[in-house]
Amino acid sequence: MTPGVPGAGIGGLFYLASTLVLPLRRLVRRLRRQPDSVSSREIWHNVAMTGGVLASLWATGWLLTFVVPDEALRSVTSTTGSAPVRNVLAVATLATAVGTLLMVLGTVEIARMIQARRDNAVSHRGHTR
Repeated sequence: MTPGVPGAGIGGLFYLASTLVLPLRRLVRRLRRQPDSVSSREIWHNVAMTGGVLASLWATGWLLTFVVPDEALRSVTSTTGSAPVRNVLAVATLATAVGTLLMVLGTVEIARMIQARRDNAVSHRGHTR
């Protein structure tokens, strides 16, 4: 996460990920012939806003490369020289925030599956009596 950057916290990134899935959700609901409470205009408005937030995250990392001295950047890049020195912050800003979100979402999904198994086991024990 990047403190001070709007949209870079867990809640903001969860919103971004949810918004990017909205068009897929709409497609699935249409294929199943189910009604959808969200209009196409609202979906694409939110997707456009998400694009703007992601672009601002990237731009923040890019702009930081002009503020942080070269010596500090060289100490965090690989010794092989495969990554350009000025490119590391732009990538790290977005990658760290997205990685954190994926870790939290993965943990929540694993916990949900464990809880569903427990609930299923409890309900089966209740029916056998």
